Amino acid sequence: MKQLWIVIVLLVLAGTSSSYADEGNNAEGTRILVTYADPGMSNSARAGPARPGYNRRSSTYLVSVGVKRAANRIAKDFDLRVIDEWPILPLKLHCMVYSIADDASLEQLLDRLRDRPEVESAQRLNQFEVSGSLDTTAVDPYSELQHNYRTLELAQAHQWSLGAGTSVTIIDTGADLDHPELKTQIKAHLDFAAVESSDFIADAHGTAVAGIIAAASNNGVGVIGVAPSTQLTVLKACWYERQGMPAVCDSFTLAKALSHAVESDTDIINLSIGGPSDSLLGRLVKLALKRGIVVVAAAPANQTAGFPAEIRGVIVVESERQFGTISLSHQFPVSAPGDEILVPVPGGGFDYASGSSLSAAHISGVIALLVAKHPGLSRDEVNTLLVDSRPTVGRSVNACRALARLLQRSGCRDDGAVTQSLSESHRQTNDEL
Repeated sequence: MKQLWIVIVLLVLAGTSSSYADEGNNAEGTRILVTYADPGMSNSARAGPARPGYNRRSSTYLVSVGVKRAANRIAKDFDLRVIDEWPILPLKLHCMVYSIADDASLEQLLDRLRDRPEVESAQRLNQFEVSGSLDTTAVDPYSELQHNYRTLELAQAHQWSLGAGTSVTIIDTGADLDHPELKTQIKAHLDFAAVESSDFIADAHGTAVAGIIAAASNNGVGVIGVAPSTQLTVLKACWYERQGMPAVCDSFTLAKALSHAVESDTDIINLSIGGPSDSLLGRLVKLALKRGIVVVAAAPANQTAGFPAEIRGVIVVESERQFGTISLSHQFPVSAPGDEILVPVPGGGFDYASGSSLSAAHISGVIALLVAKHPGLSRDEVNTLLVDSRPTVGRSVNACRALARLLQRSGCRDDGAVTQSLSESHRQTNDEL
């Protein structure tokens, strides 16, 4: 069995930095992101359905005359070319992507823009990258191969909760909407990627993440998700520019997806990505947290905490093997299985994958199990249940122990109870208890 290794790395657009704008298929030059305050913005000015593609305006929506004039004035004064624009409704901002002249000094330009009274913020268009290689072979998708679910002790946990009534928003690549494990699980999907693509259903990373969180149960095929009764929304903010190249996403596409997630009032946002500090994205995540949405992030592979791991209140997840490699000033990460995980892959198949992306997906699923039983759980209460469920420091979260403490039940391994196999559990459990 070949292995799929999902690795998260980062590129930052700057002076001599490598970026997708430099690879010959984009002649627009270096890009920046500028926001303008639009206090009169309301849901009546909501953008229409997502239309991917720089140079093809995302939608037609009402923008105040003052903001439009300010944006045009800035473009003229600084010799900027408008690439795309979008309303960030939760923050009441109008967001613009500009292309700058090749000979412009990026940092000096940003400082000058920030000095202009009409500009609310100005920053680099940060770029994020998700890379992976896939070589599948035929497998028999038995639940007994899911060692990660035995680690979480899901057989007993699913007797108490399947995640019914909860919603998880995955901000990632697309996912295989037709996969037998996902076609009844993904209730909504949108494409916010920066390039026009018909490959939403061919994206491997989002397919794996979605499968871990909520692969269907009792369907006679494949694997079982951590929270098979939760509802999934997949928002594509990362895309593949060329076959065999890593998927990329940037500040603008992620901002559009995060804005949509915050507006949709989801319970959980899964961010299996990592990258540099980003002011606009940070504000959107903080707003999500303020509204009671639990945000889960994969620990960065390079051991440097940027977005979103550095944001206080985000639940950061490492794989068990990775535990202790990242240092956060505001909290300790939790860990979950992340090595040799059996996941769905595009085209209806299954394969093994590894990475903290998958660890984060496990935790998003566990949180859905908890929130399904107590919808009013705060982020701090969720985090305490996760941390206290670990048998020892550095070990994986245990879904059974977390639920047992929440519900004041017994039946987990550590109290001497004999648990069923995962497949036996699902032959007997068809509805939320």
